[in-house]
Amino acid sequence: MIIPLTEWIAASLLIAVSACLQGVSGIGFGMVAAPILAIVHPELVPGPMLFLGLVIAVMAVLREPADLDRRGLAFALAGRLPTSILAAILIGVLPVKALGIVFAAIILGGVALSLARVPLGPTPGTLLGAGLLSGFMGTITSVGLPPVALVYQGVPASTLRATIGGYLAIGTVISIAALATVGRFGVHDMALGLWLVVPMSLGFWVSTPLARRMPQRMVRMAVLGLSATAALILLARQFAA
Repeated sequence: MIIPLTEWIAASLLIAVSACLQGVSGIGFGMVAAPILAIVHPELVPGPMLFLGLVIAVMAVLREPADLDRRGLAFALAGRLPTSILAAILIGVLPVKALGIVFAAIILGGVALSLARVPLGPTPGTLLGAGLLSGFMGTITSVGLPPVALVYQGVPASTLRATIGGYLAIGTVISIAALATVGRFGVHDMALGLWLVVPMSLGFWVSTPLARRMPQRMVRMAVLGLSATAALILLARQFAA
């Protein structure tokens, strides 16, 4: 096993819970899992988490394909490409400690964006801007959904889940390609991700009957609370190092 057993068990439980939250609310997979995995087994972010994000995104789209906002998706993805490249370059040059601080700060920024109640709406301009910000955040931390989720926060839950899934699927491919060009994603990252595909799939499967029953606000607040707590712990560890 390429991950120590105790770390794999902890990571598997975390991934399963995060996948369930993602399946129910449309957000939560990267926001909850990434900052904690950065503490449990740092090698799992961002590369392996991006790989897992791609798999769960495809699952989300296949579950509710009719609700996908294809036009909005195109504008958001157009914004993601340039900032994904910029983020990959930064990952290649930033020291490990600085990268950890940036990582935690971006997670906290994502939580703040998710808490915002600004009535933006999915217009070409807002989606392009969200894509630009999301590309930078997602490539560095594997958590790029908050800006796009903010734009879509007023739409039906099924549209949010399907469109976020579509954006995550294609956007993750862009981020993985950008990381690969600077030598920060390879076969090892994919292998680490594959070790966690089964618990992730189980968590997402459990979310299917829950998606239409659980109070969205309660799940959302749980996701944001866990994300913020994990990011603050990670930030404290970086400054203490």
